[in-house]
Amino acid sequence: MQIGLDPEQRAFARASGALAADLAAGWDRGRGPHDVGSPEPSEKDWARIADAGWPALRLREENGGLGAGTVDVAVLVEQLGRHAVAAPVLGTLVAAEQLQTLGAPAATLEAIAAGELRVAPLLDARLLDFAPSADGALAWDSAGATVAFAPDGSAHALGEPLPAADVTRAVRRPTSPVPAAALELRPPTDDDRDRLHAFVLTLLVADLLGTMSAALDAAVEHARSRTQFGRPIGSFQAVQQLAAEDLVSVEATRSAVYHSAWAVDALPAAEALRAARVAKAFASRAGVAVCEDVVQLFGGIGMTWESPVHVWLRRAQTDRTSFGDEHTHQAVLADLDLAPGA
Repeated sequence: MQIGLDPEQRAFARASGALAADLAAGWDRGRGPHDVGSPEPSEKDWARIADAGWPALRLREENGGLGAGTVDVAVLVEQLGRHAVAAPVLGTLVAAEQLQTLGAPAATLEAIAAGELRVAPLLDARLLDFAPSADGALAWDSAGATVAFAPDGSAHALGEPLPAADVTRAVRRPTSPVPAAALELRPPTDDDRDRLHAFVLTLLVADLLGTMSAALDAAVEHARSRTQFGRPIGSFQAVQQLAAEDLVSVEATRSAVYHSAWAVDALPAAEALRAARVAKAFASRAGVAVCEDVVQLFGGIGMTWESPVHVWLRRAQTDRTSFGDEHTHQAVLADLDLAPGA
């Protein structure tokens, strides 16, 4: 196992971060709850995303993709979270991975890789797992998606976005079936399900890592410039201690997510899922806690719409609850550890 990113991955992080920052800068966060731009990217911005190869990143080369490993995908998703990108890249990556796992036709995957077919994953009504069918399901991170596929291969059009706390992602209900777009998919094996879930959990933790690290960096910069009693508030021990504790949480999450990303491609599926559950259990609590601390460090402005802090906190809350929060995964891990013969 290699510890740390290699030079190509660090260069990819810089390039992805630059595009993510540019995409985020063009999105109007607004000045109030009724004045926030849609998380759906413009056609021009989606073309830039497709040209960068983001939808194709994880797909295999025979499916028109780049065949990147999960560590590379985590590098990208960390930057998406860091800049709170209001574009459905994560939803596209998850849906594409599910379809590839279930043996979708190469032509469909090639269209996704090229950015021509915009898809979203169908989750259950509580956003805890992939939905077994379209009944009662929700299309997650689905801004701009034209279709969502159920595991049986049926295709469904999507309705209008539903009200949601996370202003950077859209959730929509599937509406009418689209028979012409239906696919023939194979049932997943247990290993397929475990590895797919490990992949998804890893990406959610990578997004949490980017979100919490960006929030903490903003708080540290604020503490350097904001003065009270004639001194920067960053000189006060209470502020320093809170920021230091949050930095420990950020770096622990970084270690957890990149171990989990490595495990998805290197370990047996059950072991990879276990590593992903550990990372998700830790980061779900830590990510939200760091963002809540940042609200405190920003002071009064941290509780207003004029501050960007609420965007990170809302995104972290969504990452926390999607596919299970810390309580869900701690319970599963406890059952595994306490099982006979464990």
